[in-house]
Amino acid sequence: MGSCRCRLTYEDMMSHPEVWGKELPKWATELAEKGYKGVCAVDFYSDIFGDDLEEERLPDDYKRGEYAGIAIEKVKKTDDKGNLVLDNKNRPRYIGRRYTITKGNMKLYNLIDSSDNFCMIAPISYAGRVRKNDNARYMYALCIEVDHIKPKTGLQELIYSWVRDFLAVPEPTYIVCSGAGLHLYFVFERPIPLWRNVFEQLTEVKKYFTPILWSQYISLASDAIQYESINQPFRCVGTRTKAGSYALAFKVGTKITIEQLNSFLPKELKLNCVYKSKHTLDEAKRLYPEWYKRRIEQGQERGCYNRHKPIYYNWIDKILKEAVVGKRYNCLENLCSLAVQCNIEPEQVEADCRRIAEHFERLTDSDDNHFTEYDVLCALKTYHTASEQAYRRKIEYIAKKTGIPLTPNKRNGRKQAVHLMGARALQQINDQVNGTNWREGNGRPKESGTKAQQVFEYRAAHPDAKKIDCERETKLSRHTVLKWWNWQPEHEKTVDEMTDEEYEQLFYHEMNRDIMFDIRQNGRWSESDEEELTAFKANRKALVSPLKRIEMRDHGFKVSQEAEYDAMIEELEREIEKNYLEWSEKGDAMRGE
Repeated sequence: MGSCRCRLTYEDMMSHPEVWGKELPKWATELAEKGYKGVCAVDFYSDIFGDDLEEERLPDDYKRGEYAGIAIEKVKKTDDKGNLVLDNKNRPRYIGRRYTITKGNMKLYNLIDSSDNFCMIAPISYAGRVRKNDNARYMYALCIEVDHIKPKTGLQELIYSWVRDFLAVPEPTYIVCSGAGLHLYFVFERPIPLWRNVFEQLTEVKKYFTPILWSQYISLASDAIQYESINQPFRCVGTRTKAGSYALAFKVGTKITIEQLNSFLPKELKLNCVYKSKHTLDEAKRLYPEWYKRRIEQGQERGCYNRHKPIYYNWIDKILKEAVVGKRYNCLENLCSLAVQCNIEPEQVEADCRRIAEHFERLTDSDDNHFTEYDVLCALKTYHTASEQAYRRKIEYIAKKTGIPLTPNKRNGRKQAVHLMGARALQQINDQVNGTNWREGNGRPKESGTKAQQVFEYRAAHPDAKKIDCERETKLSRHTVLKWWNWQPEHEKTVDEMTDEEYEQLFYHEMNRDIMFDIRQNGRWSESDEEELTAFKANRKALVSPLKRIEMRDHGFKVSQEAEYDAMIEELEREIEKNYLEWSEKGDAMRGE
């Protein structure tokens, strides 16, 4: 018997341990004991792709309507002289080497036989040579990964999920033991064309099935589910796993049709159309004349919008505090998506990503799960590609992918302008009825200010005093008194006097410093760092985002009055919802209507 990995099955590994070793991927023995038969890579991928992929040809000989698969091999990066390229921790950097898989899958089988690296492929064909959503053309199988399976009962519960009648999933065509987890392949009888509407529908289908397969009875990580795109590539059957074994496939059920898939889905998720639109172009021209002129006749791209920069920095703050192992890459990749939406400069995006990567690496809890330069480069690809997918992401999708809970701002269906009109009206009515003025008592408390100002004011009041006298009477540290003893105040704009552009620049500058302090606190931290942080917090001026500052200013609030502003808005919102009719009647009575 030869050592051809693309022909390797579970039965071969058991029969020839002297060739393949004794280390089996997790759950392989249990699946075999359930009666599932091992399948080699050749039979596995031949059954998925069949003869549907394009013929092998030169790039210049591309033929419209024929598409290929794309396999990726993770390899160490080298320079022009063949030397390894290392990251800042002297670890090898990795890149993805792409292989175009054509009819017969020979390049895929050669890759499986020859490579000991991490190799992966999605059961999807693509137009062109770039593996992105816009280029995806046909889906041959829906694949869902299940990880952290409960040791004793998890596999049995997983199998029960396609046997039971309630909240069931289809029986998978194949199960692949990828090392520690399982990949479930639901192979379609006919490949599904991935028009944009179908791509979005299948995404929702996968999101529906995934939590069922990650339930608390199956997975130990039911509270940290890994949601993946429908074109996520998975470890190739027959290639090496992290533990040094081989990924093995087992035949479980038959191929499925769209009708069978729909029978397991709620009404709102059923696949009712696998075409781009239910309207012909002639109908679309009549129904949507402006769209037709812009997109068809003029050939314009679909529009997009830009967001405020504070959203980008707010996400940095969130992922530094809330990102966990298993979600780190998705957190960083979403930052790159926000960088596209917020028009952040490339130099800053790359610098931010690498600073955050250092923090993410310190979260690593096992040697086989480091956060590497390769992860950073993959995330940055979203920024540099800047495709439409970077602009259009639902908040629920982001929350599931990153594990960070996000809730949309609610105005109960009202636009912001209308919402604030109601808030201002209620504010005026409230003051008139109660004889109050919400502005009274607001503002910075008296005798407050920076430590530099305190030292300056003490010297002005006690011109003959010594430093030790200042320390005793002001209760400031000796370091602080020495630092500010000769300080003289200069006339400078307050944050409320600054222009919007000046304040925005100050906000970003202080935000970056704050991020750097957070990163340093998780690494080497000294007493001088603590003093520097204390001084930074004491002198920080840009306390609110630029957008919120504008809103506060429109309501007559200063930057220092954020708490009062938030309290006012919350109170007004509560009163609007609870007492809208009551206040309307009082307002009518006051106006004599």
